[in-house]
Amino acid sequence: MTDNNQDKQEKPVTSSADATPDTAPEAASQPTPAPADEKKSSSSAKALAIVAIILAILLTGGLYWHGHNQAVAQAGQLDRLQAELQQQQDVLQATRAEQDARLATLAGNQDSVTEQLDGLSRKVLDLDNKRPNDWMLAEAEYLVRMAGRKMWLEQDVVAAAMMLANADERLAALNDPGLVPIRRALAEDIASIKSVQKVDREGLVIKLNSVNEQVDKLQLAGVIMARAEEPDFTLSESVGDWKENLKKSWASFTDDFVTVRRRDGNVEALLSPQQHWYLGENLKGKLLQAQLAVYREQQEVYDSSLAQARQWLQDYFADDSVRQFMLEQIDQLSGQQIDVDYPEQFTAQERLQQLLDDRLQRLLTGL
Repeated sequence: MTDNNQDKQEKPVTSSADATPDTAPEAASQPTPAPADEKKSSSSAKALAIVAIILAILLTGGLYWHGHNQAVAQAGQLDRLQAELQQQQDVLQATRAEQDARLATLAGNQDSVTEQLDGLSRKVLDLDNKRPNDWMLAEAEYLVRMAGRKMWLEQDVVAAAMMLANADERLAALNDPGLVPIRRALAEDIASIKSVQKVDREGLVIKLNSVNEQVDKLQLAGVIMARAEEPDFTLSESVGDWKENLKKSWASFTDDFVTVRRRDGNVEALLSPQQHWYLGENLKGKLLQAQLAVYREQQEVYDSSLAQARQWLQDYFADDSVRQFMLEQIDQLSGQQIDVDYPEQFTAQERLQQLLDDRLQRLLTGL
């Protein structure tokens, strides 16, 4: 639009060549709007520059403020961590100090106990040299205790009597008149043991085992029918008995064709092979139960097992030499006494223990 205005203004100048000099300056002064546009553009540039500077300042300030806040937060967190670390170090130092104190106390106690043990060891050695008889008393008491275990736990009367005799020998070797009551009690205990009825348990078990081995040789009994009464076919010589004689003759004639016999009595049913096997195993079990009862001294179990075995032999097995042998052995074993009345305690054991306790108490008092 500026160029068009300029063209319109230039046309009158070129068309009138004879214009006056007064109009020439007016024509020359018309194109002056260009400096005003330059001022406007320069003012816009300045405004933009100022806005850019302000934005840069604000951005820089924001970044600075954000970084400052982060630095402050990190510094606070670092301070907290340092405080916690210091607190933990203080706790560790306190714990270490407490442990050091305890170790020092324990070390002191250990030294004290060591000194006491050394002193006691020296005194014990001195007492050992002065009173060696106490060890023999302790050995005698140990033998009496072992004799009780042998008798009550293992039912070994012979070993128990031997141990009591050995304990009496230890006391006799001491040659101490004060031990006479204990030796008298030992003699009574030995006499009570020797009076106990001796049971040959091994022999009984061997016999029961031999009977048990014969079970497989037994034969199962067959069906035994009750004996029927034989009819009397004897004819009478009297003529008046002709009817009876006729009946007997007819019965004797027909007896060869059809025989009818009447029997009264119980007939045992035959056992199957499986039942026969179970019966044999049950019989073995009863004999084995009797063997265990011998070792456990269970008189009732022993007697009932043998009685049941005898009953089965008589009821279910054939009467042969094997059954006869087993019945004879069971009859012999049934009369055996397997339970024994043992002494409840040894009188010498309590007296020996009391003597050792008294001497030990005196020794500790002297220490």
